[in-house]
Amino acid sequence: MYKDLTLFRNELKNSKVPRYKMIGIMSELLLDKDVFKKNSDIVIFLQDVLGLKFKDYVIKSRTLIMAKTGRIVHNLDEKEYMLFKKNLMWFIGNVIDKAREDGNIKKEKNNFDGWLNNINEK
Repeated sequence: MYKDLTLFRNELKNSKVPRYKMIGIMSELLLDKDVFKKNSDIVIFLQDVLGLKFKDYVIKSRTLIMAKTGRIVHNLDEKEYMLFKKNLMWFIGNVIDKAREDGNIKKEKNNFDGWLNNINEK
């Protein structure tokens, strides 16, 4: 999941992020059990990032949360959209930092370095 979060953060750093990408990033986050272990954890996220509060029947289903959130993101005006983008980037950065502190990030071998070494040997 760390690779995905890093990719999401890099995507959000762009000055203009299309709404379909933002909805996709939100969907990936909301459905990920590593980021949100319980649906009740999503409630806190929605309040901090979007300022949303859903009824209890919505919170019981991640797909329903995703659908309602996607529709709201799609209908945001430009000022609200930029604030949402900033808040989402902040949240993803915090999740990455927490994963680093907890040691949940596994050091992966960089395959690109091996590829370069093979070229230099020839």
